[in-house]
Amino acid sequence: MRTKLKSFLLTALLFGTLSCLKAQVDSTAGIVPQKITANAKMNGKWTLIPAMDSDTATGHIPDIQFDVKEGKFSGNTGCNRMTGSYIVTDSNTIHFSEKMVTTRMFCAGYNESAFLQNLIRIDSYKFRKGMLIFSVGKVEVFRWKRKAPAIPKKTGKVQVN
Repeated sequence: MRTKLKSFLLTALLFGTLSCLKAQVDSTAGIVPQKITANAKMNGKWTLIPAMDSDTATGHIPDIQFDVKEGKFSGNTGCNRMTGSYIVTDSNTIHFSEKMVTTRMFCAGYNESAFLQNLIRIDSYKFRKGMLIFSVGKVEVFRWKRKAPAIPKKTGKVQVN
């Protein structure tokens, strides 16, 4: 009887030890790469350079604004407002969170879901000739240019302060 009790306790102790070791291994398996601050050149507002007529079907051109310090973005899909987060893991790797918030207006003639799905699939970025280029693998998906500041319209009236 005493041998069975020792055997049972030894087995229970061994099982407990192995369970703890397995838990430690599992907890380190899902470590996310350390977040790296995005290139400061990315900060600010960018406008999509349309590749197809359908990119501007609503009469609006998509834009995106990056807050590099916070790892957040906001903008317009060409129809609805969007906001979310992104992470840069090295000098040219970027991933947009699937937990994006958008408004829900109807956009006739515009495939907004394709735009958003492509944004989520983006895995890298680069700068070339003043453009911000997003790619999936080696395929360029979006080209963005800096948003030009709005120029006040001249009304011909003299402004008195």
